[in-house]
Amino acid sequence: MQLLLSSGGNSSLSKGKLQTLNKLIKDLFTGIDEVIFISYAQKNRKEYTKRIREKWWPLKNVKLTGIEEYENPIDAIAEAKGIYIGGGNSFLLTHGLHENKLIDVLNEIVNLDIPYMGVSAGTNVACPTMMTTNDMPIIMPQSFQTINLVNFQINAHYHDGSIWLKEEEKFIKHNGETRAQRIKEFHQDSDVPVIGLFEGSLIRWRGIKGELMIGGGVIFHPGEKPFLVKRGTMINNKLEIC
Repeated sequence: MQLLLSSGGNSSLSKGKLQTLNKLIKDLFTGIDEVIFISYAQKNRKEYTKRIREKWWPLKNVKLTGIEEYENPIDAIAEAKGIYIGGGNSFLLTHGLHENKLIDVLNEIVNLDIPYMGVSAGTNVACPTMMTTNDMPIIMPQSFQTINLVNFQINAHYHDGSIWLKEEEKFIKHNGETRAQRIKEFHQDSDVPVIGLFEGSLIRWRGIKGELMIGGGVIFHPGEKPFLVKRGTMINNKLEIC
């Protein structure tokens, strides 16, 4: 089973949604005493792992160990009981995964039913490629190919271009470029469907089907009108509603 989160910041969730998230994380890693945290999405890996372990990780009885603490990352992943890939820059993360030759071994162990959680960039790399990221190319990975746990693409932190005017208490339309336009450009050269996950949203994925457990998103198929999906919606590997 996999949890694919658009974002990991607690500030994006209400108290009730945060409780739901923590329960889902607990259910995902039930019976496991250690989870490997892949910290490649940020430059200072040790500091990143320390910050996540001390300030965000909700399972105090489950040890969270940074991948940078292992001498051989491939062996560590091959023997892992659970995987958590954190957020940051998707180019930096993908570069680290390729540099340490972890793409294939991650695909193999997760498909053998090792639980996986991805947040933001960690969700992007669960897709066939990282090509629907919002991040700047601060480093060039060997390839845009990623772990391919699902057959569709995810755009994390998706928004529809609306801007909230606090003083006037209303939304106005953003007149610049939108995420929907960027996804339309992606579909000029790809027929892989895309789901844009709103901030704080989460998909729980099992086998070839998933459910939006928190929040919602917008599904894009090339040449078709995008459509909104909300919490409780079941989807398959082609991003069709089940």
